[in-house]
Amino acid sequence: MTNPLHDIQRLLPLLDMAFQAEQMKMAKIAQRISDLKQSLLDLDRPARAEPLSPATLAGADLRWDTWAHERKLLINQELIVALRNREAVRGHMIAALSKLEAAKRIETRAQRDVRQIAQRRASW
Repeated sequence: MTNPLHDIQRLLPLLDMAFQAEQMKMAKIAQRISDLKQSLLDLDRPARAEPLSPATLAGADLRWDTWAHERKLLINQELIVALRNREAVRGHMIAALSKLEAAKRIETRAQRDVRQIAQRRASW
């Protein structure tokens, strides 16, 4: 016969590691989202030259604007994927936390049962 308390105590570290792994995934995705948003902000603040500068006259500003627009589109697409991934990982993280908390409650009940059995046997 197996000891339920021993089994759950062996399971708790695994569930904790699974939850921590999901937290790490979430942290990486959150950092990626932050980096992408910062890239968008950086593209919104280009160093502009004065209106009649040689760069403006040569059309460099128009090239910059075209490049910046295309780059923003790519960054926004990456941002959408990162946001979607964040939602998926959030669901996995919630599931891992739920399993961990349920196992802790089961462990508490098993410990209580072991104490009650010990007390009953001691009273014989």
